[in-house]
Amino acid sequence: MTASLLGPAAANEWRAALEHAAGCLACRTPGAMCETGEQLLRTYEEATRKARAEQDV
Repeated sequence: MTASLLGPAAANEWRAALEHAAGCLACRTPGAMCETGEQLLRTYEEATRKARAEQDV
């Protein structure tokens, strides 16, 4: 299931994570860690969990 199918919140969070990663050297370097990138991915994952839970209701 894509972010757009999970609703606007998940799509927005995914877009934010991708935009950050595109401009972040640490995110593009294998093995490097980026705290901001990790936080954006966690926020996206939470939005997808919430959207899936709402779809199951």
